[in-house]
Formats: sequence, structure tokens, C-alpha cells
Amino acid sequence: MPPKALVTGGTGFIGSHLVEALVARNWRVTCLVRATSKIELLKKFPVQFALGSAQDLESLEKAVQGQDFIFHLAGRIRSTSRKAYDLANHQLTRNLVKACLRKNKSLRRFVHVSSISAAGPSFPGFYSEESQPSSPNSEYGRSKLRGEEAVRETRHLIPATIIRPPNVYGPRQQETELLVKLISKRIVPILKEKRAATSLIYVKDLVEGILQAAQSEKTKGEVYYLTDGKGYSWREIILTAKKFALRESLFFPFPEEFIVGAAFLVDIFNKTGLVKIFFGTKLWEAMVKTPWLFSSSKAERDFGFRARYSLNDGIKETVEYYRNLVR
Repeated sequence: MPPKALVTGGTGFIGSHLVEALVARNWRVTCLVRATSKIELLKKFPVQFALGSAQDLESLEKAVQGQDFIFHLAGRIRSTSRKAYDLANHQLTRNLVKACLRKNKSLRRFVHVSSISAAGPSFPGFYSEESQPSSPNSEYGRSKLRGEEAVRETRHLIPATIIRPPNVYGPRQQETELLVKLISKRIVPILKEKRAATSLIYVKDLVEGILQAAQSEKTKGEVYYLTDGKGYSWREIILTAKKFALRESLFFPFPEEFIVGAAFLVDIFNKTGLVKIFFGTKLWEAMVKTPWLFSSSKAERDFGFRARYSLNDGIKETVEYYRNLVR
């Protein structure tokens, strides 16, 4: 009989790709959603839905009953409130674990998809590994780490695996879509820094790695980074997108100094309270001045993880996806 899986965060970027992959493998999938969730995309798949929320333990208990696997991807990436981060990234995780302890003691695996933000930045030129102490530098990262701790506290009672993805790109990812659209309008940001600043993974490789980790006995109680094995500068990422979106067409270079100025102006507008734009000086500095480089060698050793997509392959497939949408 096919495995049964509960997916939280199925309406999101990574979650929707995971649901698609599980359905393709004939798993029986239930998506935990809120009453206000937008589920149009998920309705295209043969999945069931369970209503639940972070503070409603009874609804979570009903959702986890009878499930073989739980893939927990739900969380909040953007917020101006520490309380909102804690509710979505910590309390939901803690209550989901508590629900499993009460109603699903035969669970085969609890996979918590966290973030590199829980670990914090790497040292310049150094690829961080899972054994190094976590030092998150944002409220988002701190709330994700508290969520991880809620999982680790019960590792002797629930077979759990924690995945920390780096920057993930691909179809249906908002930032990737915005970059492709901008470049398609022949506006190409040109950054100066050429040194590696971030690890990446294409969404299909991440989903494959999540499924591999979920079904390996070696991964119980462990934490893993999943990357494509390389480090990239943001300049290289943007120019790769330009190569496939514009090919040899003419474009308008958008100098880095203009981006810095735009970030400063966004900070001013955000302070007025009239707009809320997820950009600004802090995010810009976190992107270009703070290294986020991580090694997936542990995942390679423990369950044979290997990324199949290079940056070229992933960007090419993503650009083609958006081209097909407008045809």
C-alpha cells in the first residue's frame, strides 16, 4: 500500500513541488491548510485537505493520525512582528510534534524543513557544516532555530530529520520570477562582487533530497544542508539568468550604486507605514556582504545525495517555465 504523507506548507513554493513529487510517486497525500489558505494550485492534484492552525492542537492531532510521514514545511518568512515569527516557525512546530506524540506513535518519519537562517551566516570563504554551532542573525532565523529545538527535544520519541535548505530557486518562487521578469524587460542589475556569497539548490533537487532523507535509516535524529555543491556570487546568478532570458539581446545595465540608493529609499518609505516592501538596506547587505555558504558533504555520505541540476540547467528550465506561461 502506498505511504501516507501529511504535508504542511503545501501552498508554498517548495511545498507545492513536494506535493507534486509525492503524487507522481503515488503517495496518498493530505495537505494541512488554514481556512484562509489559497489552495487553487493544490486542487490540481489528487490530494486531501485537513484544516488546522498553529494554536489549535486538536486540529493538528486529527491531521497527524494515521500518517506514515509528516513533511513540515509551513512557516513565515516575512514579518515585522517577533510574535508572528514565533507562532508560525516555533509554536506550530512544537504543537505538531506534540500532536504526533499524542496521536501517532507509529510515525515512520517527521521531516522538518527548516532554513540555513537557523544556522546563521558562514565565515568568509568557508563552507559551514552541520556540526558547527548555530548563530542566527535575524528574528526569522532565531524562530526557525527554536522550531528545530522543539523537534530535537523529542528525538528519542519521534524519528525526525531536519533539513536546512540554502537559497532555493525555480518555478513558482517569487524572487526568481521577479528577477526573470525584470531581466526580460532588458533591465539587468550589474553587481561588482565576484566572490562566492551564497549556496544554492534547484527546487527539484531539494525535493529529491528531502524524499531521500525521509526514507533513509541513517538520517534519524540528524540535521542536513542540501546544496548543489557550489558557491555563487549574486553577479554570476544574475548574469546566468540574463544569458537564458535575453540571450544576445541588448539590455540596460542597472549599476549597483542605483540598487543601494533604491534600498535606502525603500527604508524611508517603509518607515512611513504607508507601504511594506520586503527589501531595504538590511536585506541588501545580507545578500551581498554576508556569506551564506554551506557544505552538503554529510548528506552525500549518509544517504548518497547528489544534486542533478547545475545553475545553468536550473535557470534554463526556470526561464522556459515562465516563457511557456505567457504563450
